[in-house]
Amino acid sequence: MNRNGSQGVWLIGAVVLLFIFIVAGVVGMIGGDKGDGGNGGVAGTPTAAAPDNAVRISIASSNTKEKWLHAAVEAFNAASLTDSSLQVGGHPVFVEILQETIDGKPVDYRSGTMVTDTLSGKIQPTVISPGEESWVAKLVREYGAANNGANPVKASSNPLVVRTPLVIAMWESRAKALGCWPAPGPECTWKALRALAIDPAGWGAYQHPEWRKFRFGYGYFGESNSGTLAVLAMCLSGLDKTGGLTVADVEPDNGCGRFISDIEKAKVHSGKSDTWLIAKMTTGGPEYLDGVVTYESNVIATNLKSAADLREPLVSVYPQDGTIVVTHPFAILDGTPWVNADQASAARLLQDHLLSADQQGKLAEYGLRPADPAAKPGSPIDASHGANPDATIVALSVPETLVIDRIGEVWHQVRKHAAIVIVFDKSGSMGGSKITASIKGAQAFVTKMESADYLRWLPFDNEIYQGAAGKKSDIGERLLSEIGSTSADGGTALYDAVRQAYDELVALRATNGDSMRYGIVVLSDGADTSSTTSLSQLETALAPAENDPFGIQIHTIAIGEDADQTVLQKIAAAANGRFWAPKSDQDVVTVYKDIAAHY
Repeated sequence: MNRNGSQGVWLIGAVVLLFIFIVAGVVGMIGGDKGDGGNGGVAGTPTAAAPDNAVRISIASSNTKEKWLHAAVEAFNAASLTDSSLQVGGHPVFVEILQETIDGKPVDYRSGTMVTDTLSGKIQPTVISPGEESWVAKLVREYGAANNGANPVKASSNPLVVRTPLVIAMWESRAKALGCWPAPGPECTWKALRALAIDPAGWGAYQHPEWRKFRFGYGYFGESNSGTLAVLAMCLSGLDKTGGLTVADVEPDNGCGRFISDIEKAKVHSGKSDTWLIAKMTTGGPEYLDGVVTYESNVIATNLKSAADLREPLVSVYPQDGTIVVTHPFAILDGTPWVNADQASAARLLQDHLLSADQQGKLAEYGLRPADPAAKPGSPIDASHGANPDATIVALSVPETLVIDRIGEVWHQVRKHAAIVIVFDKSGSMGGSKITASIKGAQAFVTKMESADYLRWLPFDNEIYQGAAGKKSDIGERLLSEIGSTSADGGTALYDAVRQAYDELVALRATNGDSMRYGIVVLSDGADTSSTTSLSQLETALAPAENDPFGIQIHTIAIGEDADQTVLQKIAAAANGRFWAPKSDQDVVTVYKDIAAHY
C-alpha cells in the first residue's frame, strides 16, 4: 500500500480499518483452533492475517530470543505470501508464536513451562525451541512414557538456531575485583564465588570491606532455564568436572551438594525469571545485589536500555572453570498427532529461514550469537555493552535429563530454606468465590514449599488469629486443614496483620540470622477498616535498613476488581517485593505458585 500519496486519504484510512477488523477476526479464529497446530487457548502472536488457504503452524520458543524471532517470523509470513520457495504445495505458510502470560502480560515461553504445557496438552505446537537441548530430551522422554514409547520428534536432527553463553551479570567494580573484567583471568571462577559466599569477611577478602557481604541471585531450579543451568554449573564445579556427570555423582553431602549449599548462603533472591532479577538489581544498585546469573544477551539488552540510569556499567562474567553455551534447538514435533505432513514441511521451511545468512546476521543486534560457533559476533556484543566476544569460554556439557532431575532433588535438599508468614484476609467482603479461590491458592502455595521451610498461618478480619506455625514437615497437614476451614466475616485489620507478621519474622531472624530467607505473602481485597497502625507507619517499619538493603521481602495479592491496589502496591514496594493482581479465580492459584518460586 502506498502511504505517501497525497490523494485518496479517506480511502486509505478505510482500507486500513477494514484490514484491522479482518486481522482481529482471523486472530480470534486462530486462538481456538487446537487441531491445526493452534495454541489451545494460550495467547499467541500472529504477525499478519493468515490467508484462508495457508498452512498454519505454531512455535513455542524460549523468551531469550523473543525479539529476533518475532521479527524473523514476521518477515517469513510476509514473504511466504508471494515466494513459492516458502510455500507448501502452492499454499503460503503462516507461523504463529505461542506465548504464556506472566504478570498479566503475554511473553514468549520459559523452557520448563513450554515442555510442561506441551505434555499437558495446554499447547500443541508444531515446533518447540527451548533455551537448551536437554529440554527437548525431557519432552521426548516424558512424552514417550505417557504415550507407549512414542517419539514426538521424528526428525533425525534438531538444528541449533541461536547461541548465547550463560554468564553472571555483575557490576563492573565487582567484576574487576574478582579478576573477571575486562578479560576473565584464571582466578575468575565459580570456586572464587563460592569462597566469597562463605567468607565471613565478605568483600573484605578483596580489599573492599565497604561492600560488605556478597549478595547473589539466580532463578528457581526447574522454572528458570538460567537458574537450572546455574545449579548444574555449580554441581560440576564442586565435582571438578566439565562433563560426564552421572546420577551416582550427584549427592547432597559430596562436592556437588556442598558447593550448591555454599553458594546458597549468598543468595538473597530467586524467581521465575532472570530478567526480573536483573531489574531488581539495576534499580536497587550495588548495595542490593552484586550479581545475577543470566545470559550475555540480557546484559547487553540492559546496557542498551538503561545505561544512562545505571550508577556503573553492568558486565558479563565468564567463569573460567566452566559455563554453558545455551544452544537453542529447533525441534519439529512431527511425531505427534497434531502435526501433519504439510505442517512438518512448512516447519522445515521456517527452519531454513531462521538459519539463513540474512537472519543469522541479524542476531547480533539483539545481543545473540549465531548458530555457527566459528562465526565472530558483531556489535553490540562488545565491551561497551558489557560483553567480551573474545573471552575464553570453557564449555560445560549438559547431562541427560535424569541427571538434571537428580540435581534438582539435591538442590531442593540443600538450598537455603525460607520462613514465610501467610497473611490472609478473611473479612466479610471476601465471601463467595473470592475466599474459595484464595483458599485454593494458599493451599497450593503451602504444597509447593519445602518440608524444611518454616510456615506461619495468620488469617485476619478486624482481629488477627493465631494459626499453625512451624516446619512444613511438622504442621503441613494441619495447616492445609486450617486454611481449608477458613470462613469470611468481620472487618479488615490489614496494616496490623502485616505489622505483626513483620515483627514475628524480625524476631525469628534475630535467632536464625541469614541461614534462612524471610518473607510475607499478603492477600487482601479491600482497604483497611480496623487497624491501629497507619499505612505510613507500616511503610516506615517495612523499609529495609541501610545495613540490610534486601530486608524481609513482601508479596501482596489483590483479590477482586474492587481491591485497593494502591495500598497493596505500596506495601510490596516498601519491602522489595512484588504486587500481584490475578485476573481470575484460577489465576489466584497460579500467582501463589509463582510467589513460591521467589523463595
